[in-house]
Amino acid sequence: MKLQITIEHFDGEMATYTAAPPEWVKWETKFNKSIQQAEGIGVSDLLFLAYHAMKREVGGKTIKPYEIWIETVSDVKAENADPKDTPSGALVD
Repeated sequence: MKLQITIEHFDGEMATYTAAPPEWVKWETKFNKSIQQAEGIGVSDLLFLAYHAMKREVGGKTIKPYEIWIETVSDVKAENADPKDTPSGALVD
């Protein structure tokens, strides 16, 4: 399962990250849930997934700690990376 998560920061910067299996494994472990319970995930779940996808995508470069990074986020939107997986393709808006 891949989930595209777009993050908007208070400074206007926007970035889209793709939560892939590595992030979902971390999410399942951290929140003690299974992927079958992802249908109604909340903002904290999306931010967790986006942060860890960003961390993976930057390949070891230094990034802000999670607690500081989330303070910069003004909006979050998510949509299935493979729209044919769901009727509308949208999960959260």
